[in-house]
Amino acid sequence: MDGPMPPPPPPPPEHDGSGDPFGSLAVAPPLVLRCKVVLLGDSAAGKTSLAQVFQGGVQNFPKNYNMTIGIDFMVKRVGIPDTNVVVEMYIVDCGGFSVCQDLFKPHWENANAVMMVYDASNSDTFNNLEAWYGELKRARADAAISGVVIASKTDLADRPGAVSAQKGEQFAAERGLQFFETSATKGVVDAPFHFLADFFHQKYSDRKAELENLH
Repeated sequence: MDGPMPPPPPPPPEHDGSGDPFGSLAVAPPLVLRCKVVLLGDSAAGKTSLAQVFQGGVQNFPKNYNMTIGIDFMVKRVGIPDTNVVVEMYIVDCGGFSVCQDLFKPHWENANAVMMVYDASNSDTFNNLEAWYGELKRARADAAISGVVIASKTDLADRPGAVSAQKGEQFAAERGLQFFETSATKGVVDAPFHFLADFFHQKYSDRKAELENLH
């Protein structure tokens, strides 16, 4: 007859995660949302500088002006505070009206958001926003337009003939867009991009909740 069974081994010690080299495995992986943003506006309105400084910091401000011929693409990830969500912003920098717009329209049609950019020191670039907006509306037909209006180069806004912030705000408000002022030379460019990332995340969350309520 066998003797008594030996007592079971003690349970492994519990860890609070602080000393657990594998604790990071318990962290939820980020949820990546991809948001396509098109930049529209005249040549020399400051679109490329805006995107480059947002992507890489003020040290990326181009020292010499090179007109964008056709389309440039940039990508940058923006984390949404207090969530595990990362919005991957796929930025499409469209050249001015002198470039064949057939290149642009496929991007206009499926963009999640638009940035309409004018040079605060150049009233022509502001006046031409109406034409850009009209072209965008024709390309998107009945699809809603979400986005922002950006007064760039605000460090030059004290020049004669500069466009007042009130004009920019009015243009944006009349079209249901948000207004921002930026200065790429000073590195002040992040706010409109972060606004669009938050807005895109909120739209995703609202849609997700709507679908869940259908069950």
